[in-house]
Amino acid sequence: MTQTKQQQLFKAINGIESQLEHLRSIINEVVPHRDWIDAKEFALRTNLKHKTVTNYAGKGTIKMTKKNISGQYLIHTSELENWEK
Repeated sequence: MTQTKQQQLFKAINGIESQLEHLRSIINEVVPHRDWIDAKEFALRTNLKHKTVTNYAGKGTIKMTKKNISGQYLIHTSELENWEK
């Protein structure tokens, strides 16, 4: 791949990531606060370790996440469907 094509690809990826972040912020504003749980509660309900949950949230493996004012991850309760055993 040429350097120009690689630069175009990275620019396109950055644009997509920006759009996804914008969509997440819209969702976060619309969904009621009571539908969010912290990473600790998510870990308890899914038998995952707290550190694993925060890593997954940071990487985007757990999709519906947001950070509160303290910088802690909040996870939408709909994500439990994919992780509860």
